[in-house]
Amino acid sequence: MSDEGTESPRSSRARQLVHYLRSAADAPFARVDGIGFDEGSGRDVVDLTVEPQLAQDRVVAIGDTEPVRLMFWLADEHPPTVLSRRADFPLGLVHTNFEPGVNGRALCIWEENWHDLRRGLTPQALVERIRSWFTQTAAGTLHQAGQALEPLIPTVADTLIIPAGPPPATWHVVDVSKRGETLTVTVDSKPAEDAKGLQFPIFSLVLPPQIHGALRSRPYSLEELSRLVEAMGVNLGQALGDWLVEPDQLQDNQRRPLSIITLPKQREANGPVEAWEIWAFMTTATLGELGEAFGRSYSGEDQRSGRRIPAAPPTQLPFVGLMGWRVVQRLDRAAARRFSGNPSPADRALVAIGAGAIGSNVIVGTTRAGVGTWTIIDDDKVLPHNTVRQAQTNRLIGESKALTARLLADWVLAEGGNAHIDANILQPGEAAEMIAKALAAADLVVDFSASPSVLAKLADDEVIKRAASVFFNPEGNDLVVLAEDASRELRLDEIEAQYFLAAVMDASLAGHLGSARVDFIRYANACQDLSRPLPPWQVQTLCGIAGGHLLKVLEASKEVAHAWRLDVETGAVHAVPLSLAKVYRCQFGGWRVILTTDAMRQMQALRRAAAPHETGGVLIGSFDASRGVVHIVAALPAPPDSQQAPTYFVRGTRELKAAVGALAQRSAGALGYVGEWHSHPDGAAARPSRDDEAVFGYLQTHLGPTGTPYVMAICGRDETWLRAGWQSRGQAERAIGHARG
Repeated sequence: MSDEGTESPRSSRARQLVHYLRSAADAPFARVDGIGFDEGSGRDVVDLTVEPQLAQDRVVAIGDTEPVRLMFWLADEHPPTVLSRRADFPLGLVHTNFEPGVNGRALCIWEENWHDLRRGLTPQALVERIRSWFTQTAAGTLHQAGQALEPLIPTVADTLIIPAGPPPATWHVVDVSKRGETLTVTVDSKPAEDAKGLQFPIFSLVLPPQIHGALRSRPYSLEELSRLVEAMGVNLGQALGDWLVEPDQLQDNQRRPLSIITLPKQREANGPVEAWEIWAFMTTATLGELGEAFGRSYSGEDQRSGRRIPAAPPTQLPFVGLMGWRVVQRLDRAAARRFSGNPSPADRALVAIGAGAIGSNVIVGTTRAGVGTWTIIDDDKVLPHNTVRQAQTNRLIGESKALTARLLADWVLAEGGNAHIDANILQPGEAAEMIAKALAAADLVVDFSASPSVLAKLADDEVIKRAASVFFNPEGNDLVVLAEDASRELRLDEIEAQYFLAAVMDASLAGHLGSARVDFIRYANACQDLSRPLPPWQVQTLCGIAGGHLLKVLEASKEVAHAWRLDVETGAVHAVPLSLAKVYRCQFGGWRVILTTDAMRQMQALRRAAAPHETGGVLIGSFDASRGVVHIVAALPAPPDSQQAPTYFVRGTRELKAAVGALAQRSAGALGYVGEWHSHPDGAAARPSRDDEAVFGYLQTHLGPTGTPYVMAICGRDETWLRAGWQSRGQAERAIGHARG
């Protein structure tokens, strides 16, 4: 530093700092010790003494006051360098830099992009950032326990792309590209199929494990690199010299080698290797010149070198320059989870049923988050109109949706492992065994098909660990995610039945299923070749939410029913969580009736409200004739013209047809009438009287021949009795105690 007496720095930022420290109304916890200019680097110099806020017990010996030097670039194009001026400042700390000429006392206080940071970096904020560095260093909290280990050498300039995972034993160049004067070289553990033009000499060296710590100054010469690795227990001259006299290097001595040095890193001595740091350097010297500098070879004719025996002493090493390369690693799924904020500790095995608009986009999106591996099941082909909203592109038209979705997922990261099955899960044919194995092995099976039959099949499958369904409403502006709990106490079809009820009863879902689109577009000449117009941005928005929520489903064990409503005018999304009730399952041979605890509680509440009179109404639910399943999700109150007395109840009809019709319409036809219920007063058993038998006989006579199931429930004080009938399945009955729920 020269011009120690200079009072006005040349850089605006340095002047602002000096002015702040000399005129601040409140104590700035720092003082100016000197101002100058460094001729060598062309930077302003401001010496300060700062007072960090320190606890009595300190992990690192930080003083009550710390002398520092700030070096400012005149045009503010780079961040100020902050150096400790303490002669006994502890060296080798994490978040310090080794810089030439400053004996390793540079403090690493900048992580942000300087051009963004400097916009709000006031003199006060600069001082406080320096004080905070000392405070956290003294407390041992500057580098958190779970934070990635610090690199030992910063990298610059050209780029080396390395494969994911632990470094391989041998590096092979598989691609070289050049933009302007900047090279990007890609290496892998296996050689490229066509290696023509990729003959890039690589010297590889693996160092002993090192404890992460202060950033070392980037070596600028071969001599500096030799000293650096020698301090780590490796003789670079011996290793590099031996490599230089191998036949491949002697044959073409005009090439310049790329040195790749692997450094295993530990958090503490004798601890496990947690990470690998890769250094990459290209020398300014050719292979022939390096061999001569190490005294191991001599240059001959035709760009060939000869081995020098015996070897001569190394010379010229300080004059062999090194150009440091930036090293970037490809991502495997574990790395993708870190970069995406996915908290999952491990890969998950998933099955996707359907690779259409929702499936293909969610598969690719969750793969970017490192979710795990997908097995994709679909028997359809990619058609031109699919490219509007599916992940598949024009180049994939005519190919299998399952195959193309699998390829797209495999291409996202350096780690593949996805699979596909070209089959219809409802008619699997020869693929049945393969599908069964995939379903059994999956942590989660996700139905993207929007087919109620597929959802029902997954609900019935006893081998599946857990199932979910993701679909849009008919308008394509609402998303629904349904998922079983980890123990499958609620099956997917039972959740679906309650979702339909919520679509009817929840005011937040008004119109969710109530309108059907008629503006379909014909994409081919068959009767069913119709497609719904749907803007890609809507699909991408809702699929992004679906993928994010599936990650949450995987990390939780609770059942899920959630809807999101997209306002296509403003882009706002409104989340609608749906409550779910437990169920009573009444298994009757090859068929079953499922009653929600909510429907049971409705009958009990209406019974209490009507006491001492009897009351009743109709049961609302759905049924699946192919599977023999009846869902009862609601019990409606008595119509206003009903007759109620302590000893009898006659259900009326006023407004009932309209009410049931409205339920059917708002649920897109999913819900409707499934039977009758009435109450018995205290002291009367929940069993059918002669009149009740007549009511059931009426249901049997009028509904039995139609093939529609019919249920009669009697709600007593302690239990509810129900009897169900179905044309081809006969009749069955069961009593359910009220202790549950």
